[in-house]
Amino acid sequence: MITTAWAATRKGLFELRHDPALGGWSIGRHSFVGDPVSMVLPPPVGGGRMFAALNLGHFGCKLQASDDGGATWRELAAPAFPEQPEGAEGPAWKLQQIWALERGGDGRLWAGTIPGALFVSDDQGETWRLIDALWHMPERLGWFGGGYDAPGIHSIHVDPRDPRRLLLGISCGGAWRSED
Repeated sequence: MITTAWAATRKGLFELRHDPALGGWSIGRHSFVGDPVSMVLPPPVGGGRMFAALNLGHFGCKLQASDDGGATWRELAAPAFPEQPEGAEGPAWKLQQIWALERGGDGRLWAGTIPGALFVSDDQGETWRLIDALWHMPERLGWFGGGYDAPGIHSIHVDPRDPRRLLLGISCGGAWRSED
């Protein structure tokens, strides 16, 4: 049985394949050559859409989707913040990086970002909305970056028994749970 793993790196996205008949691992595919890939969400078991988040510095964050296991990719609109109110405290309301992606069932996709925001898509990443309840929490202003200048959501866990239940890991912001 061939095993596939994906590695998101500063030099692109690598598909790694292990074939016991060939005696080890090999690089099956290299996508986004030379571009930093901050996150990959492989296709679900049995196939389906996979995602790759790129952090292109001056050109910003990009989100790519593949419906054929990484053979071809197309760009989707990345999550975006609403306009920042004048005088708003905290880090700029500007997407710096997509740091976490997770499926939530029935076409739902969650994205954790730097700065520490949570976005949701109900159409497999075609459109996004900011989760205002988390973004406008007063505690958020006390979070700070752990390795980056701004805090970020680095982990998203969706309860497989109830996809309304989420657990988030936020750099220097703790762990947060939502039941809805």
